[in-house]
Amino acid sequence: MKNLLIVILGLSFSMTIAQRHEIGVFGGGANVIGDIGRSNYINPMPVSYNSDKITDKLPIALGLIYRFNFNPHMGVRFNAIYGKVIGNDAVAPETYKKERGYAYKNNILEGSLLFEYNFFDINNENAAKHSPYIFAGIGAFMYDKNLYTITNSFARDSNGVIILPESIDTQVSTKTEKESSFTFPVGAGYKVKYKHNWVISAEVGFRYTRTDNLDHSFANFNDFTFITEPGLDQPPFDAEIGRRNISAVESRQVGNTSNFDWYVFTGLTLTYTFGRPPCYCD
Repeated sequence: MKNLLIVILGLSFSMTIAQRHEIGVFGGGANVIGDIGRSNYINPMPVSYNSDKITDKLPIALGLIYRFNFNPHMGVRFNAIYGKVIGNDAVAPETYKKERGYAYKNNILEGSLLFEYNFFDINNENAAKHSPYIFAGIGAFMYDKNLYTITNSFARDSNGVIILPESIDTQVSTKTEKESSFTFPVGAGYKVKYKHNWVISAEVGFRYTRTDNLDHSFANFNDFTFITEPGLDQPPFDAEIGRRNISAVESRQVGNTSNFDWYVFTGLTLTYTFGRPPCYCD
């Protein structure tokens, strides 16, 4: 029994030091498969967002990764990635989108755990120097959710005097709060080993979500606060106020509610390997 325990501990220790670890960075672009702007599955290119600032046009994705390889073909990977996504109906091919003229920006922060499978045994010391791979996993992400305040008041002149009893001034203000949800990444890539300790890969990863609001295209009544000046909530104004409030909500419900949004990270990873490489000798 004692000898068996020694053998088990020895095997466990040898397996531990025989793994290859990788740490590195991810950089590339990001896009949303949603209802506003282009609906391309992969679209990490700059997007016009009614701004002269180049930073307002670049949909970027930047992050850190750690990879732990079980054997030459399989491993797990931890991601921490920030993405900025941008969309604009003005650049969409559909005529109805151009006429609608909506645009959005959003910030996504993701943490995920992925299982990777390499088709060639790239993790072996004397094996292939390149390999296609696939991955899938689970993660959590945060994004910016819009909250709206609808303020209805009597229209007034510069002296604060009501112009006409029938005149109603409706103002919409917006603020953001962080919302969190789960995501299920899947994707594929191709990696190349360079000088034994470096691995460069190109990949695209699709993230399925359970929200239809990454592009701010589908708000619900819970996202709205309605403020009405006293007097407007009484006949004959209350019917018009109700119509305006419903119209304000519906104007921010332009998405297809039968489909959830996806977001996509496309880019390059550069990792450095350390620890004793796996050995599968007889």
